[in-house]
Amino acid sequence: MWRLIIRNTLARRGRLALTLLAVLLGVTFVTGSLVLTDTSQRLLDEQFRTATAGVDLTIREAVAFDSAMGVEVEREPLPVEIVDRIRAVPGVAAATPVVRGQGLLEADGKAIVPSGPSLLASWEPAPVGPFTLRSGRAPVTDGEVVVDAATARQHRIDLGAEVTVRAERTARLRVVGLAGFAQADGLPNSTVALVARPAAQRLLSLGTDVSEVAVVAADGADVERVRGAVSAALGSRYEVSSSRDIAASSAAAAKNQVSYLQVMLLALAAAALLVGAFLIANTFSIVVTQRTRELAVLRAAGATGAQVMRSVLGEALFVGVLASVAGTGLGIAVASGLRRLAGAFGMTLPGGGLDVTVRTLVVSLVIGVGVTVLSALGPARRAARVAPVEAMRRTAAEGVAGRSGWGRTVAGAVLTALGLAGLAIVLAGPGSVVVLGEAAVCAVVGLALLGPAVTPGMARLLGRPLALTGVPGRLARESAARAPRRTSATALALAFGLALISFTTVLGASIRESAARSYTEAVSADYVVESARNEMLGGLPEHAYHHVSELPQVAVASRIRYGHWKDGRTTEALTAVDPVTLPRVTSLKMVAGRLDALADDTAGGGIVLAANVAKERDLTIGDSIAMTFSRTGTRRLQVVGLLRDRDAQALSTSYIVSLDTYQRNYKEHVDASVFVKVADGVSDAEARKAIDGALADSPTAQVRDQAAAVAGRTLMIDQVLGLVTVLLMLTVLIALMGITNTLALSIIERTREIGLLRAVGMTGAQLRWMIRGEAVLVAALAIVAGVALGVAFAAGTVAALGRTSEATLTLPTGQLLLVVAVAALAGLVAGLLPARRAARLDVLAAIATS
Repeated sequence: MWRLIIRNTLARRGRLALTLLAVLLGVTFVTGSLVLTDTSQRLLDEQFRTATAGVDLTIREAVAFDSAMGVEVEREPLPVEIVDRIRAVPGVAAATPVVRGQGLLEADGKAIVPSGPSLLASWEPAPVGPFTLRSGRAPVTDGEVVVDAATARQHRIDLGAEVTVRAERTARLRVVGLAGFAQADGLPNSTVALVARPAAQRLLSLGTDVSEVAVVAADGADVERVRGAVSAALGSRYEVSSSRDIAASSAAAAKNQVSYLQVMLLALAAAALLVGAFLIANTFSIVVTQRTRELAVLRAAGATGAQVMRSVLGEALFVGVLASVAGTGLGIAVASGLRRLAGAFGMTLPGGGLDVTVRTLVVSLVIGVGVTVLSALGPARRAARVAPVEAMRRTAAEGVAGRSGWGRTVAGAVLTALGLAGLAIVLAGPGSVVVLGEAAVCAVVGLALLGPAVTPGMARLLGRPLALTGVPGRLARESAARAPRRTSATALALAFGLALISFTTVLGASIRESAARSYTEAVSADYVVESARNEMLGGLPEHAYHHVSELPQVAVASRIRYGHWKDGRTTEALTAVDPVTLPRVTSLKMVAGRLDALADDTAGGGIVLAANVAKERDLTIGDSIAMTFSRTGTRRLQVVGLLRDRDAQALSTSYIVSLDTYQRNYKEHVDASVFVKVADGVSDAEARKAIDGALADSPTAQVRDQAAAVAGRTLMIDQVLGLVTVLLMLTVLIALMGITNTLALSIIERTREIGLLRAVGMTGAQLRWMIRGEAVLVAALAIVAGVALGVAFAAGTVAALGRTSEATLTLPTGQLLLVVAVAALAGLVAGLLPARRAARLDVLAAIATS
C-alpha cells in the first residue's frame, strides 16, 4: 500500500504542487516566527548576563517593583558612604561604586540618536565592567571618553576625535578608546559613552552619589550568605540582589516587545495555515473525486474502505512531511528577513546568530503534517464510504458538483444565524469582545458549512455582468454555479484572508481617527514639543520646558509626564499634569469635580479618573483608590474629579494626577510633552523660530503642530497595522494559489467538455476568457463575503471598545476599494495559467477523453 501511495503521489505531483507550496508557506511562517523570537530572547538573555557576568551581588535603592510594561523603573542614587559599609562585611572581596544614566552623543555637530538608549556610564575594569577595550585606553581624566566600536565605525569617530556628551550637563570630550561588549562591538540599537567615575557623576549631576554598588564575593564564600550579611548591614532601604536575578529581571522587561511580536506572528501564521487548510481540503476533495473509478477498481480488487482511506491520508502525509521539512528549512532562512521587516515598521530587535531549537523543529513539523492530514481527513472518509459499483457509475463532475446535504446546510444556517445574532448583540450595546469572538467563530464555521448551498445563487447573481460579455462569460458563470462545493471552498479561503485585511483596515482607521479626533478636540495648544524617539514615558529633558516657557513669544506652556503603577498584579499608566496651566492649553470637560482640586495637597494629592473607569470601579468624588508606586509603595489617593472619556484618551491614560504628586512618587524627571500656546500678536513663523532656538541644546526635542502631534500619537498604530497587513498578504497569496490550483484541477475533469467546446467553434481566446472569467467570479464571491465579514466584525470590535474608551466607526472607503480592486485583479491573474493550459489542449485528444 505504501508503494502505491508513493507512486500515486509522484504520478500526480503536478496536481499537488500548489498544495505542497501552501503548506510550505504556512510552515515557513511558523518556523520563521519561532526562530526570530527565540533568537531575540536568547540574545537579550546573553546581553544582560554578560553585563553582570563578573559581579556576584548588586546593591540598589529598594523599590516596590522593578519594571512595568517593559520599562525599568528609575531609582534614587546611593550615598557613596555605603561602599565602606559593604566592604566591611565578611565575605566581600570587592565593592565597586558604579554610575550610569542617559547621555546623548554628538559627533561633528550632529546628534547620534539610536532607536534604543544612549548609555552614559562610568568606566569600570573587569570583572565589574562588561565592556572591553578594542583599541586605545581607558578614560582617566574628566575630559576623556571611550565609545563603543560599533557607533565609532558607523559615524566615523576615530581615536583622538572630539565628541559632545549631553546628559544633565554637557561636556566636550576626547575619544581615547573604543570598546566592545562581549563578542559584539556594542549594544544593539544603542550608543555607549564610558567616562571616568567623577566625570559621570558630574555629567549626571549626582554629586558624590552613585547609581549602584557592584559586589564580588571572596573566593570560596557562599554568595547567598554574603547577600544576607550585606542586606542585614544595610537595612531595608537598600535592595541586595544577585546579579543573576537582575539579569533575568532586566531581560524579562526587554522581552515584552518580543513576546507581543511572537503572539502576533504566530496568530498570523495560524491564519495562513487556516487558509492553506481550505486549499488542502479542496484539492484532495477534487483529486479523490477524479480518482473515483481508480478507487473503485481497488475496492473491487479486494481493498477495504479503511485501506482506501489510509491511501488518501498517506498521500496527505507524504505531502505534509515534504512540505514541512522544506518549510522548516526555508523558515530558518526567512527569520532574518522577518527581523528586518519588523525593524522597518519600528520594532527593533537585537541582531545576532539565529537560534534554532529542537522545539521549533518539532512544532513546525507537527503543525505542517497535522494540518495537511487533518485537512485531507474529510475527503479520505468520503472516498472510503463509496461502494465499488456506485463509484464505477459516477463521473468526476458529479462528485464535485454535488450539493451539500441538508444536515450540513441546516447546521451552517444555525451557526451563521448565531454569529450574526452575537454581532447584533455587541452592536446594540450589552455585548463584549468575548461575545464578539464567539460570534466570529460561529459565523466563519457557519459560512463554511452553508457555502455550497448558497454558492449557486450567489454565483449567478454576481456573474450577471459576465453574462453580458457573451457566451464565454455565461459559461464561466454556469461553471462556477454547477460546482458549488469546489467554488465555495475556493472562495472562502480567499474570503477569510480578505476579511482579516478588511478587519485590520477598518479597525485601524477607526482607532486612528478616534484618537486624532479626541486629541484635536481636547488639546487647543498651537504647538507640542515631544521627543523624536517617542519613548513610552517621554524623553524631554526638564530644561526644555523651562526654556520654552520663558520665551516672550509664548503665552503659556504646560507639561505632562507619564508613569506606571501597580493595581494588584495589573500594571496601569497615569498622566501627571499642571492643573493650573493645563486648562489654558486644553478644552477638557469635567463630568464631576474640578481639575484644579489636584493642586490641593492637604491629603497627599488627589486623582482625576476617566468617567468609565470610575464607573467600572464604582468610585465617586471623595472615594479613594489604592495605588502601588515603585518608589513609595502603596498610597491611597482621593478621587477629586471625573473626566470625560475622550478627553482622558487625549491625555493617553485614564488616571490623572498633579506634577507635585508625581514628583513625590517617582524618580523619573523627563517630560513627555510640552503644550505651547503662542502669545497674542505673535505670528506662527516667529513663534516657531523662537521655540526652535530655545530647544537648540535639546537635539531630540521636536516641535510639532497639531497635525504632526496627531501623527506622532498614531505612529505606533500605523506601524503595527502596517506590519500586520503586509504579513496578511501571505494568506491572500495562499488563497490565490487555491484559485489557480482549483481551476487547474477542474480543467482535468472538464477536458472532454473543453474539447467539445473547441470542436463546435469556440476559439482559444474565448476559452481563455471563460477560465479567467470563472477565476474573477470566484474572487468576486470572496470579495463580497470577506469584505462584508471583515467590516461587520470591525464595527463590532469598535462598538465593544467603545464601552471603555471613545471609539467610533470609520470606513476608509478608498482603502477598502483598493483591497477590492487588488483582489479582483489577483483573481484574474490566478486564472492565467489554467486558461493558458486549457487553450493548449489538443481538441481530438480532449474529445476522446472519458
